[in-house]
Amino acid sequence: MLDFNRRQVLKGGLAAGLLTAGGASLAGCRTDNNSTTASGEDNDAVLLPNHVRYDGVEPDFRGENGVDDAVLAYPADPIAAVGQPDGDGQPVTAMAMTNTPIPPPVDKNQYWQELNSRLGYDLRMQLVPSSEFSAKFQTSLAGEALPDLVALFTHQIRSLPQVLASRAVDLTPHLSGDAIQKYPMLANIPTDSWRLSVFGGKIFGVPVPRGAQSSWTLYGRRDMLEAEGITEPPATLADYEALWQQLTSKENDLFGLGRIPKDWLRQSYGIANGWSLEDGKLVSALEDERQADVLEAGRRILKSGVVRPDSFAAAAATRKGWMAVDSIWFVDDTFSGWPDFYLYPVSDTYRLLTWAPPALDGGEAPIWAASPTYSITMVNAQAADRIDTMLSLLNYLAAPFGTEEYLFKMFGTEGVHHELDGTDPVLTDSGKVETRLSLQYLAQGPWTIYMAGMPEVTRDAFEAQSKLVPTAVDNPTLGLYSETNIKDGPKIGLGDLENDILQGRKPVSAWAEGVADWKKKGGDKIRDEFQAELDRRNDT
Repeated sequence: MLDFNRRQVLKGGLAAGLLTAGGASLAGCRTDNNSTTASGEDNDAVLLPNHVRYDGVEPDFRGENGVDDAVLAYPADPIAAVGQPDGDGQPVTAMAMTNTPIPPPVDKNQYWQELNSRLGYDLRMQLVPSSEFSAKFQTSLAGEALPDLVALFTHQIRSLPQVLASRAVDLTPHLSGDAIQKYPMLANIPTDSWRLSVFGGKIFGVPVPRGAQSSWTLYGRRDMLEAEGITEPPATLADYEALWQQLTSKENDLFGLGRIPKDWLRQSYGIANGWSLEDGKLVSALEDERQADVLEAGRRILKSGVVRPDSFAAAAATRKGWMAVDSIWFVDDTFSGWPDFYLYPVSDTYRLLTWAPPALDGGEAPIWAASPTYSITMVNAQAADRIDTMLSLLNYLAAPFGTEEYLFKMFGTEGVHHELDGTDPVLTDSGKVETRLSLQYLAQGPWTIYMAGMPEVTRDAFEAQSKLVPTAVDNPTLGLYSETNIKDGPKIGLGDLENDILQGRKPVSAWAEGVADWKKKGGDKIRDEFQAELDRRNDT
């Protein structure tokens, strides 16, 4: 994983006030931040859990410098790393978000029934669509109806330090230092991810590590490009634009791009990852004068006709479908999206690649590094007397790729929810429906690159990460907390303005006016709150 302290001062990446390229709009600085309303020194003083890597599964490719491990085939006879978790026999309730249809209830769900049998008690999952999660959490909080475990996206919860201090179990005495050895699968979670679960000088959550998988990249159809004799990336942005025009064939409903790769363009222009540090002072990337150049480039690309005309309204799954049916050549997405491009019926020759953004001064520009923590899971303070049951469950769910526990969690029971292709589990129709309990959002081990039955795809993804991830740069506000950012950031975001400019409804000059308005409505306050935390950190 990335060295948090060393890299926090680097420039690069996602603009504060910006969602990543996958977001529907630019919001007011969406990062996974943490801190405290008391003393930030308390956070730095916390003894984090000692990292003890689980070595029960040997990967085919060992990732370094932030790159994930990769495994070409699921291990035969996978080892049981945990067995039945400790429990008191009483039901455990949990809330997590979902981006997929709600699975059948437990009385009609063989997977859920088998899960409860393996646990030795009932796990009662409450699944909430991701778009509704923040509102549902606030309602449950106000009604004293929070379940035992709650998977939280920390950038969505207002007054999060206060909420955790009053409603969550302090996990520090249970997990700090060597105490975590009681839960070896949690000890396998990298240290960088634990840093983002510390609030008010205490560990208030178990992190779900994600890291490189959440970084964005530009995908291309490798097989189609190679058929045209194209094996190397264009040298300049102008060369890319010429290539997209060359490849676009409107009569064949084939376009160079699935949408404007806005953040890929920002990386090409050298715009910072949310914020830059200039003489120790934070400056929002929104204020970078090169934002106008990016918008001009986006307008030019759109006007050239190389982007699918329905791109602005299309969902991520739709864009992946376009790629699969030979309707686009390139589209941006996260590294975690790689397997999803293969969920559609594709030809035997179908292959993907990723190319780094071209730097304006020559060579390749670095991509933006994502947060090492995807979410955290809090334990309700009302379940404090059952803490071992809660942590043992999370330890069980965090069993890493290659173990028997992971195989069941993600693929269910052989012959019912999956069939084996060699040693690789392939979900059945029943498995695709019943296993969607969002358990991976409650707890998960470090990500492993893997595509069942497609070792060449796994190799492609590992090689792409190995090229792009080690030089990725962080957002310097990572690990800092701004209540204004959470409360007002989405309301003052510039996503609608960006789309208006790109589609020609407003001039590029409107961007500067929008940024000035953003600063007045809360952007400057967000900066000041981040800066105070950063100054305090640098003084300790």
